[in-house]
Amino acid sequence: MAQIFTSYSDREFKEILSGHVKEAVREALHGETAEKPTPPPQNIGYRTRAETRLMLGVAYSTMHYWEKAGILVPRRIGRKVYYSDEAIRDALAKSGKGLK
Repeated sequence: MAQIFTSYSDREFKEILSGHVKEAVREALHGETAEKPTPPPQNIGYRTRAETRLMLGVAYSTMHYWEKAGILVPRRIGRKVYYSDEAIRDALAKSGKGLK
């Protein structure tokens, strides 16, 4: 195995090192190399927060309260929040709103 030795000035070395550090930080912050979470399969019946809010006919604050009270159970994938059709039906039954 051959070894290659190169000499850099202090300034050149700092620029090279700075570039590598910036690239590593950018990747860490933006998750370019991190594995992206996969969204839930569409055929299982998952809804976004906005879709669920419209289906339930409630405000986001009500959904938050229901989550804390255990009435509406979310599924979090990364930063995204989804609700299964089953969780929405259960929330309707527990809240007394019934199906629309």
